[in-house]
Amino acid sequence: MKSEAIWKDVEEYINRKVVKQSAFQSEVLDISEKEGLPPINVQPPEGKLFSIIARSINAKRALEIGVLGGFSGLWILSGMENGTLIGLEKSEKHARIAKENFVKAGYGNNATIMVGDALSSLNHLIEDKAEPFDIILIDADKPPYLEYFKKSIALSHSGTIIFVDNMVWNGDIANRNDKSESSQGIRKLYDQLELDERVVGTVIQTVGTKGYDGFAVLRVS
Repeated sequence: MKSEAIWKDVEEYINRKVVKQSAFQSEVLDISEKEGLPPINVQPPEGKLFSIIARSINAKRALEIGVLGGFSGLWILSGMENGTLIGLEKSEKHARIAKENFVKAGYGNNATIMVGDALSSLNHLIEDKAEPFDIILIDADKPPYLEYFKKSIALSHSGTIIFVDNMVWNGDIANRNDKSESSQGIRKLYDQLELDERVVGTVIQTVGTKGYDGFAVLRVS
């Protein structure tokens, strides 16, 4: 069995040869580390996928649930031509850092961050009859994953792509002895997806600098 060291080496090779993230995207990770943000950003290959999908569907409106330092949001914005992103972030510090990064990258007028509880912010968007989003990323606290998904559906249209990060959770989703709130929150979303005919999708397992995890790609019917 290959070691985690090999996973990281391969990811770095892929990043160098294919992903080719910008110097500023790399700088954003350095800024996040310097500011003491947790190292839980998406892996660069996953971020590049966001960009490719956004460009492929000609996305103009994006919603990100969980912004952190703005790394994944920058990938999404890079795939949109004159598109806009609304980010939901609970931490004022994270929101400030992300906004600064969006401005430095030239997306200051394209990105808005709503600070506060994500479920409350989602309710406000629904109540205000916000225009549906073309691409949505769910990457926040895990216990409310099912509620994030339901509200994302309410803010979608036919063809919206919904990404959900951390859907493998180091394999703990398949360990019924793991009763943590995070694992149970993710499993509730799986139970919904098993029966929900409003979306078609898949889950991709990943290994790399973040260890063993994975993400879902869902298309709203």
